[in-house]
Amino acid sequence: MSSSRGPCGFCLTFLLAIGFLSLYIYVTYHAISPRYDLTVFSLSTNTSAGAAVASFELDVANRNKELGVYHDNLNLSLSFTYSNSSSPPSATAVVPGFYQGHRKTASKGGSFASSPGRRWPTTKRSAVLLVTLESAVRYKALAWRSRRHRIRVAAEVSVDSEGKEIANNRIRLRSGVPPVRFNDCFRHSILAVVFVACVMIRF
Repeated sequence: MSSSRGPCGFCLTFLLAIGFLSLYIYVTYHAISPRYDLTVFSLSTNTSAGAAVASFELDVANRNKELGVYHDNLNLSLSFTYSNSSSPPSATAVVPGFYQGHRKTASKGGSFASSPGRRWPTTKRSAVLLVTLESAVRYKALAWRSRRHRIRVAAEVSVDSEGKEIANNRIRLRSGVPPVRFNDCFRHSILAVVFVACVMIRF
């Protein structure tokens, strides 16, 4: 009886250790999406085609404890929220891709330029603009890199008749609630536990 308990106790202890290790890996390396905040925004008085129509400062925060982030180009667009046209007047900006270490915040500045051949409409009153950001990120832990994860966030910016941001504070770009999925590291850890359990049962 005691001889049968020995191997069973060892197997149980081993599986518990693997389980706690999997939980540690999940908590430590669970990927958290970057956070994007507009800290400065101002419209320009130049409305000619191809001209810079607005300037901005964007804070990008990597909130992961142990994961670095490879950012693809950040593609931003600017438009009026009240436009009902199928092709609303818009301006675009591109922030070049970059690598960001864990628990780091990067400040990126730039300007929105109106689309070629299209003039940015003038406005002499307060307005609400929509800023949209699209990109993709890959997470890095030691030599491991994840697949690309698509990012699409947006925020409304209220400006006065002079083109200045009314709120005068940082504006967070947000997305809808993403579907809940297992993290790659966590999924691989669970598969490892199942594999070890099958081996133990077989022998």
